[in-house]
Amino acid sequence: MLKKERQQMILDLLQDHTYLSIVTIAEELDVSDMTIRRDITELSKQKKLTKLYGGAQRLEILEKERSTEEKIQTKVDEKKYIGKVMNSLIPDNATIFVGAGTTILYALAELNRKNLFVTTNSLIAFNYLKEHTDYRILLSGGEFSPITEEFVGEVAIKAFDNLNIDFAFAATNGVFEDNITTAQFDEGAVQSAVFAKSKTKCVVADSSKLGVSDVYTFKRLSEIDYLVTDSHISAEQFEYYSQYTEILKEEMK
Repeated sequence: MLKKERQQMILDLLQDHTYLSIVTIAEELDVSDMTIRRDITELSKQKKLTKLYGGAQRLEILEKERSTEEKIQTKVDEKKYIGKVMNSLIPDNATIFVGAGTTILYALAELNRKNLFVTTNSLIAFNYLKEHTDYRILLSGGEFSPITEEFVGEVAIKAFDNLNIDFAFAATNGVFEDNITTAQFDEGAVQSAVFAKSKTKCVVADSSKLGVSDVYTFKRLSEIDYLVTDSHISAEQFEYYSQYTEILKEEMK
């Protein structure tokens, strides 16, 4: 692969992510870490990206998160797989929280436990559950975010004050080192508040989001019980992220 071609691929990868680690880029392009370090240094001098410790960030961080409509057709098989893993973790008669995002939306179709009470701040999750299940559902109030189709803000946070949640499942835009990240402070604040009311805390992320960071860290991976991902996670990724929490990549027996 020519250097010019490789460096353009790095810039293309950064268009989909705020931040990527050197290790992640090297694995994606199948080259050495040292090669990527040199490329990042050169691209930084050309003012085509921002060089950060351990990785690179696109030069201009977009103010708007990608919409649900833009994300809806990405990694569909992986998201459905994650739903099967989630379902194996949940017992009948549980109270669960499901957050916003297309990963959780596709995962919902795989849930088949009985007598669930599902709480959510996601409008698309609520609509799916209303149309396809007979579960009890609680939709939080709050300020509606049209980009992610979820409710955020103080009212949304207070909706969970008096709830006792057995399992909480929150999505993320990226997991980098011990950081669980998202694009907007308000989105992460709701998920953090829900985790505070939950007995078992779970983050769901397909394996492409590992080694990736967005703007705001809303929780530490070491503070949650499970990272639920798909079977494409590499052995290196599994070993690395296992130092922070337990990783579920297969259905529990």
